[in-house]
Amino acid sequence: MSRLRAGEEFESWNSKRVRSAMGVQSLFCYGTLQSPMVMKAVVGAAFSGKEAVLHGFARYRIKKTEYPAITAEEGSSVNGKMYWDLDEDAIAKLDAFEGDKYERVPVKVTVAGGEVIDAYAYAIKPEYRKLLSGDPWDFDRFLQNGLERWINWFVEDRRDLFDRGDL
Repeated sequence: MSRLRAGEEFESWNSKRVRSAMGVQSLFCYGTLQSPMVMKAVVGAAFSGKEAVLHGFARYRIKKTEYPAITAEEGSSVNGKMYWDLDEDAIAKLDAFEGDKYERVPVKVTVAGGEVIDAYAYAIKPEYRKLLSGDPWDFDRFLQNGLERWINWFVEDRRDLFDRGDL
């Protein structure tokens, strides 16, 4: 058994409490944000991620796009990536990126070893479910066929930010 130095246990507990009070959150990503490159482009920082599964949801491609949405669907599951330690600034950028057709919802995600983690995920709002194609969305297919188009869209949409040096 290791011994704690004076105050070490309190500092650890206090650090977790402060991080929680500051709004540090975990996020389950199931689409383009599974790519560390895409996540860094959107948020402006790199985050550690781990493979995970979200049960009770299904992932479909949005009609006429290269990106997906999830919706609650009993008996289904979605593979994705968990990111930890996202601060309020990162969450605000992600909220803006996801737009008004998605909402951040609390979910329970299973990571390797069977541990269940509380997190958030962006799910399509009920009034926009009609935009779902019914076609499953595949991350590997996106990497092969859609990532380049996504990067072009992202850069063109934000060219003024690049020109100013904000990204």
